[in-house]
Amino acid sequence: MNCCKECQEAGKTERYTEVKSNWLWKKRRVNMSTAWHICKGETNFVGKNQDVIYDGVYMYTNQRGLAKTAFILPPDQPASWVSIYGNLTVSQIGKECPNGGMNEEGLVVEQTTLWQAAYPAPDERPAVSELQWIQYMLDTCATVGEVLEAASRVRIAQNQSHLHYMVCDKRGDRAIIEFLNGEMAVYKDASLPCPVMANSLYKETIRTRHEPAEQEEATGDYEANSMHRFRKADQWIANKFELPSISIEDAFEGLREMRRPDTVFSLVYDLNRMEIHFTTSRNPVCTTVRVTDFDYSASLPGHILNMQLVHDRGSRIAHFDRYSAAANKQAVSGFFKDPILTEVFGWSITEEMIDFIATYPDAFKKI
Repeated sequence: MNCCKECQEAGKTERYTEVKSNWLWKKRRVNMSTAWHICKGETNFVGKNQDVIYDGVYMYTNQRGLAKTAFILPPDQPASWVSIYGNLTVSQIGKECPNGGMNEEGLVVEQTTLWQAAYPAPDERPAVSELQWIQYMLDTCATVGEVLEAASRVRIAQNQSHLHYMVCDKRGDRAIIEFLNGEMAVYKDASLPCPVMANSLYKETIRTRHEPAEQEEATGDYEANSMHRFRKADQWIANKFELPSISIEDAFEGLREMRRPDTVFSLVYDLNRMEIHFTTSRNPVCTTVRVTDFDYSASLPGHILNMQLVHDRGSRIAHFDRYSAAANKQAVSGFFKDPILTEVFGWSITEEMIDFIATYPDAFKKI
C-alpha cells in the first residue's frame, strides 16, 4: 500500500502511516470509545468519549410523526415504524445512522465497539442496521423498559460494525445490551454493578475489574487498553459518589482522564435538564445544546450542526443550519471518502451510492 496523494496533500501522511503500520490492530480500533452513567441525587449524567481515526461529527434534529423504513436491502425484511418522539442525535456517518443521542422524553442510547458481538440469525422479525437500531429506539421508546421490549421485536442485520449498547432514562434506570452468539444479553439492576462500557465483554470487565492491571495502555493490546479505560471510569464514578454534588465540569474532567490520543469528541448528556454538552478535537470549549429548544413537529424542517465548527458560547440554536440533503451529503461523503477509512475497510463507494444515502431521509412520509 503506497501513501495516496490525498493524504500527502492534506498533511495526513503521519496518521496514514500509523494506520498502515499495523492493519489488523487499526481496523479493530477504528472505534474504541468509553461510555458511563452516573446517577446520584440531582445528577443523572451519561458520559461518552468517541475514539476514532476520523474526526467528522454532526448533530441532527429528528422530527416526530414520520413514517420510516429501515435502510436494509433484500433479502432481509426492513423494519417500519413511526417516530413518536423527537430527538437529537450525534453521527459521523449521516442522518439516521447515529452514534448516540437523546430524545424529548430523556432517553439516551449510546454504543461502543464490541468485536465479540454476534447478532441474531435471520428469522421472521424485521431488520435494522446496528446504528439505525439506535435511531429506532430513540424514535419509539421513552424508557429503558420500553427499549428492552422493542429490542425483542427487531433484529440487527447487514451490520458493518460490532457494537454493544448503553441505554439510560430520566428516571435513573439503565441497562447494557450485548448480542452474543446470536442472543441478546441484558445487564441491569443487580447484574449491572458498574455502569461503564468500554470495548470488552461486560461480564469479563466485571469479573476482572478489581484484578491488578497486567499491561499498560502503551502496550497497544486491545483488551488491556479497554480494561484500562474501564477501570478509570469505574474509579472515577466511585470517587464522585463521595462528593455532595457533581457538575458538568466534573464530568468532563473525568472524560479527560479516560481520553485516548484519538478521542474525536466527548459528550455529557444531562438527562434531568435535557441537555447535551460536547467538546471536540477542534473545539475544546464546551458547547451546550438543549433538547427542549427545538420544535420536532413533522411539518417543520430539521436542523444540522457541524460540531467541529462551533467556536463560541453564543446562542446554541444559532449554530444549527436548516437540514437539507445537500448538507447531509457533506457528512456522508466526508465519511465514505475519507482516504484512511477507505484504506482500512477497503470499501468502494460510488457517488450514486453517496447520493442515495444522503437523500434516504427525504423519503419519510409525514403522519
